[in-house]
Parts: sequence; C-alpha cells; structure tokens
Amino acid sequence: MKNKLNWIWGILLGTIFLIAWFRIIDWQEFLSYFKKFDLKLVLVFSIFYVLAYVLRSIRWKIILNPTYKMKIPESFAVFMTGLLINYLIPIRAGEIAKSVILKLRKKVRISQSLPTIFIDKITDLFPIVLIMILVPIVSIRLNNTLKVIIIILFLIFLAFLSFLFFAINHRQKALKFLHSFLKILPHKIRPRFEDFFSNFVKGMAIMQNRRKDYFLIYFLTILAVFSEALYIWIVFKSFGSEISYSKILFGYTLMNLTYILPTPPAQIGSNQFMWVLIFSFALGVNENLTSAAVTFSHLLTTIWIFLIGGFSLLLLKIKFSDVIPNKETRKEILKRVE
Repeated sequence: MKNKLNWIWGILLGTIFLIAWFRIIDWQEFLSYFKKFDLKLVLVFSIFYVLAYVLRSIRWKIILNPTYKMKIPESFAVFMTGLLINYLIPIRAGEIAKSVILKLRKKVRISQSLPTIFIDKITDLFPIVLIMILVPIVSIRLNNTLKVIIIILFLIFLAFLSFLFFAINHRQKALKFLHSFLKILPHKIRPRFEDFFSNFVKGMAIMQNRRKDYFLIYFLTILAVFSEALYIWIVFKSFGSEISYSKILFGYTLMNLTYILPTPPAQIGSNQFMWVLIFSFALGVNENLTSAAVTFSHLLTTIWIFLIGGFSLLLLKIKFSDVIPNKETRKEILKRVE
C-alpha cells in the first residue's frame, strides 16, 4: 500500500511539473531546434556523463574500503543498479538497495554498509559550496524560487554535515539524540530501531582519521561535477546555444543537488521544469532551446541508465525484485541488523 501511495504521489508530482512546463514552451520553436541539432557530437560526449558515475562509484568504494574492499567494476555495477532503482521509484529506494545487494552477495551487514551510503550522499551535497563561489562570478538572476532552493539545499547540507561530525567525533551525543527522537515510536518496535541506529552511528566512525581519503573523496566529487557539466555544455552547444561553460557548471551543479529532494518516477516532469527554471529563467537561455536540450538529454541519459543498470544486474547475478525495498525486505532488514 505504501509503495502504491509513493507511486501515486510521484506521478502526481510529475504531472504538475509537466503541465507547468507545457505552458512555458512554444512547440513550433521547440521542434525547430532539432533540425540543426548535432547528434554525433552529443553521443560522443555523453561518455562524460557515464564517467561522472564511474567517479562517484570509486568515491563510494573508497568510503567503504575499511568494511569491504570492492573492485571498481563491482562498485560501479552496484552503484548503477541503485541509480536505476532510484530512477524508477520516487523514494530514493536505490540507496537501500545497494546495502541489500552487499548483504545478499557478500554478507556485509546492512548496518555497516548503510552509513557509507549516507556519507556518500552527503558528499554529493558538497558542490553547494561551489554554487556559493560561482554566484558572484557568473552573471545570474536569482529569482525567489531559486533562492529558496539554494537555501534549502544549503541547510540540508549543514544538517547532514553536523550529524556526520557528531557521529564521528561525539558518538554518545549522537546516540542520545537519536534515542530521544525514537521515543515517539511504539514501545514494541522501538528496541529494533534503537539497535539499528546504534550500529548505524557506530558505522559512521568509518571515516575517522582518514584525512587523505577525505581529500580524495571530495576531489572525485568535484571531478564528477565537472565531467557531467561538460556533457551538458555540449548538449546546449549542439542545439545552438552560446552559453558559457561556467554558467552550465553553476546550473547543472544546482540541478544535480535538487535530486536529493523527492522526484517523480524517471524524473519525468521535474527534469524539464527545473532545467527551464534554472537555465532559462536564471541563466538567460531561450526556454524552447532549453526544453529541446533537456528532452533529448533526458532520453539519452535514460537509455544509458537502463542499459548500464540492466547489464549491472546481470553482472551481479541478482533479480530486480530481490533488491526492491518492499514490505518483506524492510522486515528482513530489521531482523538482520546486529
């Protein structure tokens, strides 16, 4: 029932975004941009989109190293499987799926692997610092909506960073806070969650005294952002836009950060609307050109995600249904945490 409600909510959200997007674009002008579109150039540079996820999977591998040493192909396969599930289910279910995969294949405790995924997601928010640096450098008209989005993302980043700091350096205080928060749960199920979150907080200590790894993790994060922005820049150039790479870097970095918020299945609707909001209303690119760019880019990246995600499932020798966090999976997670 809960999964159905999530799907209904996701589809409803996507429909609202699509309606808003349809009201913005001029279909005749939108279609005209495809007549002068350089397809070969975009296909070649789409490898930089894939490269960004290779870099992020290596980053996760480094975070996970003290618990389980993965080879790069394995970390990439697990990472892309999680991305595929995130793409289809609007509740970030792919993050839990990555832990489930490691549990099924390598008997890695979920309470050990889940903190590494949480840390990995926090590092995805690190480029918000880059956004703050680029705002005075790049000529940007920040409307009220964009200001609210940036503020919300920055506050989420600070909240997660604070929790990570306390979990690593003040474990007992973090545990005390979580146990106080869990008092709202029924007494019957509370001990299970207390045990799980106690192990989760202990698992956060995986980053203690790893200064060199911190540098490498943040370097890979920024490198992934630059790689993905290069692909998006080429997409805009292929449709005839003269937008600078620095503006694309700002726009797509902000776009990427919004993915931490709830999105519709396959990001249909939200991608189109947010691209126009950021690249057209804030950065001055024609809204029909932006719409053409996001439509093609969304189609191409979806193909990449399904191809690589599907191949990853075959490589890992697991079924899609085995890693979907359904009711049975959630019960199993609670049973298996130690």
